[in-house]
Amino acid sequence: MNASPRRDLGAAARLLAALACAGACLTASAAPRSVEAFEPGTWAALQAGLTQPTAVVFSTTDCAHCPAAIDKLTQALRDRKAKAATIVVVMDVAPGDDDDGLVRHPHHAQVDRVFAFSGQAAALRHGVEPRWRGVTPYVMLLRPRSPARAVTGPPSAADIDAWLKPAER
Repeated sequence: MNASPRRDLGAAARLLAALACAGACLTASAAPRSVEAFEPGTWAALQAGLTQPTAVVFSTTDCAHCPAAIDKLTQALRDRKAKAATIVVVMDVAPGDDDDGLVRHPHHAQVDRVFAFSGQAAALRHGVEPRWRGVTPYVMLLRPRSPARAVTGPPSAADIDAWLKPAER
């Protein structure tokens, strides 16, 4: 009946890992399972298909501040119990180059969808915001039938509150 100490440690380690993931995994209904291509028409399609507030975080794999921006945004949405989607667009890895690594990235496990740039980066950025020069993290806060709001770096609490506030009629 007594479990060996080694088996108890394994069970304890699994429990700790599950608890550590629980906080990070609450934002998205399910962690992304694949990397989608962010192509020239993707931005317009995302905006046209909005049914809820959606935050799009443009990131690169070498961005030192992007993981913190994703964490801050997803934590703010959890704190507010907001019904909003979060998308990460990785700009320096093409679809198919490291899909498994992108999907398994701990910060990406918190979001609903992961995209990777597929095409000329400057043209794709211009299609999102002509004035944007590629600085990351770059966050676009979208609402159905409303203009997008761009934020460089993590959005402030005021940015998030304004974004989530229902539109005045």
